Order: sequence, then C-alpha cells, then structure tokens
Amino acid sequence: MVSEAVPFFLSLLGILISQAIAEPDYQYNYTVCYRSGDYAPNTTYHTNLNAALSRLTYNTQIDYGFYNSSYGQDSDRVYATGLCRGDVSPHTCLTCLHNSSSLLLKYCPHQKEAVGGYDLCMLHYADHSLLGYQDSSFGFYFWWETNVTDWNQYSYVLNNLLSKLREKAATTDSYPRSKFAAGNATAPSYETIYAVVQCSPELTVAECNDCLGGAFSEISKYCNNRSGGGVVKLSCNFRYMNSSFYEPTADTLTLQLPLQGFASPPSSSPAPSTTSNASESTYHGINCYNLQHGLNYNTDPQFSTS
Repeated sequence: MVSEAVPFFLSLLGILISQAIAEPDYQYNYTVCYRSGDYAPNTTYHTNLNAALSRLTYNTQIDYGFYNSSYGQDSDRVYATGLCRGDVSPHTCLTCLHNSSSLLLKYCPHQKEAVGGYDLCMLHYADHSLLGYQDSSFGFYFWWETNVTDWNQYSYVLNNLLSKLREKAATTDSYPRSKFAAGNATAPSYETIYAVVQCSPELTVAECNDCLGGAFSEISKYCNNRSGGGVVKLSCNFRYMNSSFYEPTADTLTLQLPLQGFASPPSSSPAPSTTSNASESTYHGINCYNLQHGLNYNTDPQFSTS
C-alpha cells in the first residue's frame, strides 16, 4: 500500500566517527519523521513503542538481517521493521539497529511514524503494518565529491554491474532473508567498481526490479561523474564506489567486461515524481538530497549546512 503521510523533517547528521571499538564505523545517517500522528509522553503508545523497539533491537535469535516486531493492541499497536545490509554480521546489525532506535527517538520524539538509520541498516516504526508498505515520497541520495576522469567508461562498467546485481537480488527467493547482492566489475585497463543492491525481503521479483530500477534512474540526476554514491528508498537501496566497502562472500559477483562501446543505463520503471524546490546540505564530503515537497533539513549543531 502507498502511504499518504507527508514526511515532517529529514535530519542528516553526516559522517559519524565511532566512539568505541565495538561501534561500527558509520559513514552517514538520516531520519524522517512523519506527520501522520503524534503521541504524548508516558502514554500507552509510548510504552508500546519502547517495547516494540526493544524486542526488535535485542532479538539475538535472528541471524539474517531482517527483523519484524509489533506490540500492543488496536490503535495503540506499534509495528517496527529493521533491515541490515546483507553482508554485515548479526552483532553489527543489532548494534546498528539499536543506534538507529536512539537516533529516531531523539529526533522524532513524538511522531508515531519514523524511519532512518545508517549506511549499514534502516529502522522503521509506525502505527500500521509495515510489511508491503511503500512510500514513493521517501528518498535519500548521497555521493562522494571525487569525480572520475572518464564518466562514459565508468558508467559503462557501473551499469553492467548494477544490472547483474539487480537480477541476482530480485530473483533471490529466501524470505525472510533479504534480497541482497554484492559484486565488482572491471574492464580492460580500467579501475574496478564495487556495488551492493538490496530489496526488502517481502517484495516480489517484479517489485524488487521496479524499486531498484527507479533508484538506478536517479544516478543521472545526482551521481554523474561521481566515483561513489547511492540511493536509499523504503523498499530498496544501492551503493557503489571505486574501492571495496563490503564483506566478500562466496556469492559475491565478479565481472570482467570487454572494452566495447558504452552500454545504456539499466532499464527501469518511471522514477517517482519530484518537485523542483530541492534543498541541499553538505556534510563532510557527502551530499544529500531529498526532492520531495514538505521536507526540511535539520542538522545537529556541530554540523553546518550550505
């Protein structure tokens, strides 16, 4: 189903430096608070929210990176889902989701619905069921400031890699395990590009293909000439770089491409409609855009916006 809620604000806090050895080394975070409804402190909904988040973030029985929790009854029932990148360990996953819980409760202190997280995970809670939930207004875009010398050749390698990874992730039929694929691609006499793609595990093959296709179409808007970047949607996400950033496994894809012509971008479904009144913020080398009407940028006082 498609949410009619309008996000209230987006908080992008930039690169976080781990303060303890046990903490993952996050590279960005984000929060979105929805205007669909508020709750008062110390109410039943508030208690149920804390219980649902606690059950999710301390669930050591799950080792596949997708968590689904609910708590309470009727209008006070809270639903929560957590999705971690497919290559992270269960411990790192739960740590990321726990930190995301603290992040959302800090910046969305009274909203019944909120979503956010870090580069390794996403946490979402609401007063309605979240399995199969979609919201086309949600989008988080980021890229690195470094440009590549030959974007045509770079995009040729990147597009081929993303197409193969999308096919692999979408056809993974292992619910509730996530639809995830990682890999790298190289052309003769050219650098290697690394990428990961992921869909929420309840999506069908067609839904995963459509979600990733729409996300890929954002590359031409925000990531042209950039050596690294990515797009985060509610139901899917991808990221690419010219250096390795994921944990390789036996399923990691490796492509050796011929140096021939320049491939077209991966086929995709139409991108969600956007408005032209975009805002931009820059945080320690990562640019973050969200083009949907009604989103404002809020940052921690230690960071500045431009």
